[in-house]
Parts: sequence; structure tokens; C-alpha cells
Amino acid sequence: MRFTGKVAVVTGAASGIGRATAIRLLDEGATVVAVDLEHDESYPEKYQNRLHQVCLDVADPDAVLHLRAFLQEYFQRIDVLANVAGILRIAPFLEVTRADWDRVIAVNLSGVFFLSQAVARIMVDTGTRGRIVNVSSVHAVVSEPNAAPYTATKGGLEAMTRTMASELAPHGITVNCVRPGATYSQMSDPIYTPDIVRSLKAKIPLGEIAPPEWVASALCYLASDEARYTTGACLDVDGGYAMDGSLPGAEYS
Repeated sequence: MRFTGKVAVVTGAASGIGRATAIRLLDEGATVVAVDLEHDESYPEKYQNRLHQVCLDVADPDAVLHLRAFLQEYFQRIDVLANVAGILRIAPFLEVTRADWDRVIAVNLSGVFFLSQAVARIMVDTGTRGRIVNVSSVHAVVSEPNAAPYTATKGGLEAMTRTMASELAPHGITVNCVRPGATYSQMSDPIYTPDIVRSLKAKIPLGEIAPPEWVASALCYLASDEARYTTGACLDVDGGYAMDGSLPGAEYS
């Protein structure tokens, strides 16, 4: 029960890693403000007295201001912000449209920046030694063909995390990243064809694609007091994907 008495804001909380993170926080005693484009009616009834669902687009600056006002009105403090919301647009580099580029940047990077800024201001004003955890991707460091806007946002997010960590450290606020590898989610499921799944399992040293709960576990560690001395870090949760330089099906002799 690491989060008993704490208030956590989780974006992308209606599915995938976001929902798994919200559930884990609730299971460990937190009150959770679950942010997404739509309500998730599947949250178990037992959580309802500690679950507050808020529908908004994190890429909308006005919506972020409204969320900040809501948090200030109803909660004395915010202890945790988990920036999980993200989108992916698949297109070859030469065919990426300006509209898709702008939308991915708005959600994955600008949305994280301005929501973090809003929540960090609440933490500073209330003297809360809070935790901000961003969700990056293995594709911040490993190329992903046909996903240039997505990879750009994840690389930028990791750089931004380090700067945020440096500036917020004097306030006792930590800022860290989780870097997932292949993970089953609403975003990834449509592109995980049988051929892609076979290729991923051959590439990943641990041979598995993660359920979102495995990533949520790492995220909640960084959000907890157990990680009080960690800031500006990026934790790989990828089954060894990024570190492995082996040649599948071949060996040096």
C-alpha cells in the first residue's frame, strides 16, 4: 500500500499502460484522477470512491488549464503525475502529412510538457515532494520505420525529462521515464499481426511481448517513495530489446 493517502493523475487511463497504472495505484491505496478522451466504464465498482474520471484531450491547452483548476479545487495536493497518453501514426517518412506530424507532437510531447508544468506548479505551491513519470519507448533509441513523428516525440520526451528533473529537483520533485519495449495495448494491437509478433519474439531476448501490467509495475516503482533518490533516469522495460546486438539465427565462430 505504497500510495495510501496519495493523489495521482494518470493520462491515457482508459486503456493499455495507462489503465494498468491507474489500477495498480488504486490497488495500492491511491486516489486516482484518470484522464482520457472518454470514460472507461469497465473500472471495478470497488474503486469508485477513489476514482475520478476526467474526459479531456491532453493536447488542448484550454483543457489542461481546466484540469489544473479542477485539481486545485478538489484536492489539497497532487503526489503523482503519470504521463502515459500517446498516439502513433504509421506512414513512410516521405509520406508523413503535416496534420499527422502536428497531432503526434501535440499529444506525445506538447501535452506532456504543459500538463507536467501545470501539475508541477501545484506540487511546488503546496510544498509536495511529488513524482512525475513519463512514458517513452524503446523507439527513442531504436529506429522504428514508418513512425518518424512518434520516434521524434519519444526522443524529445527523454531529453525533456532530464531538464525537468534538473529544474524541479530543488523542490524535491523527481522526474523519470519508463522506456517500454513491445507491449500489448490498444495502440499496438492493430499493428501486431502474426508476422510482427513472431519477429518481435525472435528479436526480444526474453522472448515475450509484455502485457501492460509489467510496464505499470515499473512506472509505479518510480512514482513511489522507494525511488526517492532517482531522478532524470530512464528505466528500460523491454525484455532486453534495446541492449541486444545478437544476430537471430546466427552465431560468431
